Amino acid sequence: MNNRMARMDIGLFVAVLVLLGFGIVFVYSSSFAVAQQRFGGSDFFLARQTIRALLAIISFMVFINVDYHIWGRLSNLFYVASIILLVIVLFLPEINGARRWISIGQFSFQVSDFARMALIMVLARNCERAGDEIKNWNVLSKILLKAGIVCGLILLEPNFSTALILALIGLMMLFLSGARFMHLATLAVSTIPVMLILVLKTPYRKARITGFLNIISEQSNLGYQAFQSLIGLGNGGIFGVGLGKGEQKFFYLPEPHTDFMISILGEETGFIGLLIIISIYAFIIFRGMKISLNAPDRMGQLMSFGFTSVIAMYLLFHTAVGTGLVPTTGIPLPFLSYGGMSLIFMMSSVGILLNISSQADVSAKVLQSIRSERLIKV
Repeated sequence: MNNRMARMDIGLFVAVLVLLGFGIVFVYSSSFAVAQQRFGGSDFFLARQTIRALLAIISFMVFINVDYHIWGRLSNLFYVASIILLVIVLFLPEINGARRWISIGQFSFQVSDFARMALIMVLARNCERAGDEIKNWNVLSKILLKAGIVCGLILLEPNFSTALILALIGLMMLFLSGARFMHLATLAVSTIPVMLILVLKTPYRKARITGFLNIISEQSNLGYQAFQSLIGLGNGGIFGVGLGKGEQKFFYLPEPHTDFMISILGEETGFIGLLIIISIYAFIIFRGMKISLNAPDRMGQLMSFGFTSVIAMYLLFHTAVGTGLVPTTGIPLPFLSYGGMSLIFMMSSVGILLNISSQADVSAKVLQSIRSERLIKV
């Protein structure tokens, strides 16, 4: 265990824990007003986030110290479990107009969080086993079917944004594993009409598009959330109004501790604070991609790329929503937004990433040793 910890990417390890610490602080800052009104105590969300952060750290450490090849071998089992859970959740009562959550005692979690992790693992494993045969459409189509089933079930919850992110990450993983560009491009283009129909034929999605296109004129109705988020970012200026002193969390922004965390950060820490936080994310993404490049095998490369892409895509979508660049959707800010099991699954994913980094150095040393032996023989 100590050897594994010593060989992993310490910079990534520290950066993730720093964000996790910031998350606890800003969850309280953004949620105490809502918590006081809804639950009669300002620390309601803080207490739960702290407990879940501790559980996430435990899970994080476990995944760091378990060989990622084990998860690869178990990936099909996790995939089947995720399909079963995605089907079960469709028959549960709606919460806020969607069926996404399964409750176990005091805990509830979005099945899509588990499905996301399982899909990345199974795609990495299947692509490695396919090898160069992935250029063959018959082989590729079987892998695509697995991704399509997960994305389709998530879409039925409905959870359009998560399904879209998973589909994009899946296509990128397949491309990097050697799939033909024309196969993937043809598939992507053919799904555009379907996506347009899903958006235009669903009233609430169409309303979000309308609000996005008319943020100013619809500021009291459809574009309200985006408009209030922009006000918060504007209020922050260069240095922010100060931790806990932001106004948008006082019922101007709905769910400020989850879907609009970026606005609270911008208002209270200003441009400088946002720059620091985005820089930490950029560092994490950079280190994750570097781990992918140095991974000892294709499965490790694809897992690293997939898990790092999740962080990048969630950051991109959350920031774009908060700045009014895309229609409003419920994508949390990784490590910072309030979330129960989602935080645990995200930390577990980074734990796998760090496990891969701990084996990359060993692989490089073995390769260097082999090269040295060959030079000596010559």
